[in-house]
Amino acid sequence: MDKVYKVFWSQTALDELAGILAYPPEVKEKIYLDAQARLSFMPTLSAKQIPSGILKGYWAKLGLYQVILVFEVNEEKSGVWIVAIKHKRENVYWKEK
Repeated sequence: MDKVYKVFWSQTALDELAGILAYPPEVKEKIYLDAQARLSFMPTLSAKQIPSGILKGYWAKLGLYQVILVFEVNEEKSGVWIVAIKHKRENVYWKEK
């Protein structure tokens, strides 16, 4: 039996998605809906855990249109909380400087 997760977006992640200037609103909507669908079932399957830095312990997964979704998973409550979203070519801000 597959477990279904509820996907939540932080205000910061929504602001970051809105701030990606390279994409028109239709593409941003597709990114949002795709993230909802992909993270609803087995969110950590193709994701990698961030090993160090401010976001240590969070998960990172490549999403639609080369965006990286940063999220945490609560297994007990079957929830996924997207805390950040960045375009793949932007600086990876969770790496140690």
